[in-house]
Amino acid sequence: MTGWTRWADAGWRGWRAASAGGVEAWLAAAASGDGRTSRHARTLRVGGAWVKTYPAPAGRRALHAWRIGGTLARAGFAVPEVLLVARRRGEGLLVTGDVGGDDLLAALARCGAGGAVGRARKRALLRRLGETVGRLHAAGFVHGDLVPPNVRVRDDALVLLDHDRTRRGRLLVWWGGRRNLVQLGRFVVPGVTVADRTRVLRAYATTRRVPRRARRRLARWLVGKITARRCAIDGIPPAVAHAAGFRALMRAGGPFDPAAPRWRDA
Repeated sequence: MTGWTRWADAGWRGWRAASAGGVEAWLAAAASGDGRTSRHARTLRVGGAWVKTYPAPAGRRALHAWRIGGTLARAGFAVPEVLLVARRRGEGLLVTGDVGGDDLLAALARCGAGGAVGRARKRALLRRLGETVGRLHAAGFVHGDLVPPNVRVRDDALVLLDHDRTRRGRLLVWWGGRRNLVQLGRFVVPGVTVADRTRVLRAYATTRRVPRRARRRLARWLVGKITARRCAIDGIPPAVAHAAGFRALMRAGGPFDPAAPRWRDA
């Protein structure tokens, strides 16, 4: 493995990038218990790196993220550089470099503040997003959690983060690839209209060569699934959501915007 050396410290055993420094600070962060906790891991930024620890028995996710990230990079996708990966008695440790740029939501918000030029940049960014997801599925990958915070916009590249649940397999794409479009689509984003959402789907379908009739079926399916996810996550009664319609449901600043959930007072 070019560029990697075997590494062991404090009970951890794994691999370290030859150029990586700051290991002591990463280990201290892993032992601190600080950071943002999710269902499967805990993440803490340390300098120019992100330290992610997985409690036992989920440590295998660290190795999986390292391996699938390398596969994605070889397939032409932008992913974070892995600096260190290790396991210890069922725990896992993954350290990745900070990729810079903005997350997708921040990048779209910045485009929305730029007038006509910003609108053109927003549309180009959304088309690139659809094309990237289309290429991802065409290459046989399904991202485990393709939400906007896991997409970074760096110059003209979209960097995909958080690969401990990303999988590869043609059957997986056929069976579950559409969920990535739901994960991206369920967020209410200021400045993003239903027409903008259609641009993402059109770019995706063009990249995947989805026939027009199948494209319409996919659009209807997405509307239903995104509506169901909004109802489940934000506590919106399904009857209320369906009566209001998809456009009102997804409008930023509208009655169903999670930032201003005025529908509860109706």
